[in-house]
Amino acid sequence: MAVASVNGIDLYYETHGEGPAVVFLHGVGGNHAAWYQQVPFFSKHYQAITVDQRGFGHSDDTNGLGRASFVEDIKGLVDSLGLQNVAIVSQSMGGGAGMGFAVRYPERTRALVMADTLGGIDLPPHLKAMADANSAATRDLSQLDRVLARSFPGRDPAKAELYLQIASFNKNNANRLNNTGPALATNSLDAIAAAAKKVPMLFLVGEEDVLQLPAIIKEVAATVGASFTTVPGAGHSVYFELPEVFNHVVNDFLANNCD
Repeated sequence: MAVASVNGIDLYYETHGEGPAVVFLHGVGGNHAAWYQQVPFFSKHYQAITVDQRGFGHSDDTNGLGRASFVEDIKGLVDSLGLQNVAIVSQSMGGGAGMGFAVRYPERTRALVMADTLGGIDLPPHLKAMADANSAATRDLSQLDRVLARSFPGRDPAKAELYLQIASFNKNNANRLNNTGPALATNSLDAIAAAAKKVPMLFLVGEEDVLQLPAIIKEVAATVGASFTTVPGAGHSVYFELPEVFNHVVNDFLANNCD
């Protein structure tokens, strides 16, 4: 349990294990605790670093910079820990910071996993139209219907409740953070493709993800030259729903790129 003074706030983070550093970046419904099924696994071979992004968990957005500062917050944390480079595993909202960091600081990024996210990406018109239509269609779904496979609450109601309880510790959400300052900048596919030549990237998505359509993510991955995989039986939160599968896929990717 520690805090790093970065960009005018105290950013909460935890480190577990030793080895190449891997930073885990949560989504809107998460915080550092959301990675409880990843930390014991990855800390056997890596320095697993979990973070509360500003406005979430123990990190307050005290100076109101909002999500626009997510990338530089991570840069400040990496600098404060004296790390030359890191791998990043980002989920949903965390993809904005993860992709932003990889594009701005490719020399500091050993590998990037984009899990159920197109955060930080400026979609071309035909894909943006698809994404906007899907966003409108899913806007009124309940939180669990949005973030988990439809069958998951019935299969594991206790774990579905745990998801809600972890989310309940967040003081803010993406909508409130949007109102505290400019949005996080996005990156063109050309800029991401250029970064992908230096930074190995994996796009991973649950086959039943209703928020981030697998077809869109697959096209983005192909366009920028990144790896792509779908996970059957999972929705928007593969890391939470099927942690054994998530850990295996991500570990294989990192093992090939973080030696």
